[in-house]
Amino acid sequence: MTVNPLAIWGPVFAMMALVLVVAYLTFRERVRQFKALRVHPQKVSTRSEFSAALKDTRCADNFSNLFETPVMFYVACIGLYATQTVSMSALVLACLYVLLRVGHSVVHCGSNVVFTRFKLFAASMLVLLGLWAVWGLTLLQLI
Repeated sequence: MTVNPLAIWGPVFAMMALVLVVAYLTFRERVRQFKALRVHPQKVSTRSEFSAALKDTRCADNFSNLFETPVMFYVACIGLYATQTVSMSALVLACLYVLLRVGHSVVHCGSNVVFTRFKLFAASMLVLLGLWAVWGLTLLQLI
């Protein structure tokens, strides 16, 4: 069953909102630590210097994570839209992926319980794989 292809942009915009929230949290935390530790920004111009000088890099680490595997999510969503093959199952999987990534970010920026974070990451990867499988199978049916 196909749905309005424009619906796939909902999860894409939700992921963008997540990126913006984590960017804000990262900025806020960096400024707080720069002030509290009296660190000049030039002293932490590389990632290794940043990690060595600042005590808490959770949000910054999560921000970086949001530009790794989510790229495959964006490609799938753009591909679904471009091929006009957005189905209800693809849309549900896309929404579930975003929810799992939100959960991952909440844990990563908050309590940072590694095993919980890993389970959320692994679940999001399975859902992403499912999204690609649904799209691939739909394309095969069109050939």
